[in-house]
Amino acid sequence: MTQPALFTGPALWWRLLVIGGLWGCSFPLLRLVAAEMSPFALAACRGGFAALAVFGFLALSGQLQGGWRRFALPALVLGTCNGWVPNLLTALALGRIEAAPAALIHAGTPLLVALLAVPLLRDELPGRRGVAGLLLGFCGIGVILGPDALSGAASFSGGLMILASGVFYALGTIYARRARIGGAPQIVLGQQVVAGLVAGALSVPFAGPGAYAQPAWVFGVLALLGIVTSALPLTLFLRLLARARVTDASMVGYIQPPFAAGVGALLLGEWPEWRVLGGGLVVLAGVWLATSRR
Repeated sequence: MTQPALFTGPALWWRLLVIGGLWGCSFPLLRLVAAEMSPFALAACRGGFAALAVFGFLALSGQLQGGWRRFALPALVLGTCNGWVPNLLTALALGRIEAAPAALIHAGTPLLVALLAVPLLRDELPGRRGVAGLLLGFCGIGVILGPDALSGAASFSGGLMILASGVFYALGTIYARRARIGGAPQIVLGQQVVAGLVAGALSVPFAGPGAYAQPAWVFGVLALLGIVTSALPLTLFLRLLARARVTDASMVGYIQPPFAAGVGALLLGEWPEWRVLGGGLVVLAGVWLATSRR
């Protein structure tokens, strides 16, 4: 059976716009509740709401078929690489760094994908343009972190956590591409269950039951985070990976910063500095150079 054609042009970009836009909105929403809730409890609630949303959709659409055992390993891997670890790192980071610079640093994830493709994805190695893009992009991340790197400011450690979460997202992206798992509903649900359960288990010793004693509006934001900015874009992204080059799919990083900056300005009153905007442009230029075709 022939493989379906890869997405290119408008078919690729409207999907990137939707996925990147939804993921971008998660940064200011996470920052909004990061000051109210333990990062461990926050990550647990985000994964839990996402799991409930996916389960409800699959149950209503009659997609809860058997065959769960063969999807256990992908669910565990993606639940770690794209689930509880980056959820926890992002929750920790957004207590220290604003939404816009966090999204701009996270936009460097395609650079990490291109870098990790060297040992892990031999058929999609970056050429000279890719190497130049990697160097340029990481210079941009250095500009965003700026003086904080020398002063030891909290925003610098927050930026490093966002960068570390990008490493895990890149590993998950490459794994999903190599395993060619597509958007199987068992994997989508399993990943969110793993993300919620592991973060929930960690919240017991590190945060305690009192961390969940929050006002109703906090749980409303968490439900929005879990359903609209986690479960939905993740499902779309896994399906995209089955029909797009891994470096093309990872360009959702292009789309996230404008949405994060816009929603952060409206919701939190956080207007990014010129240094952050300049460094962000350098990062996006590096991503474009590293991932664009000749």
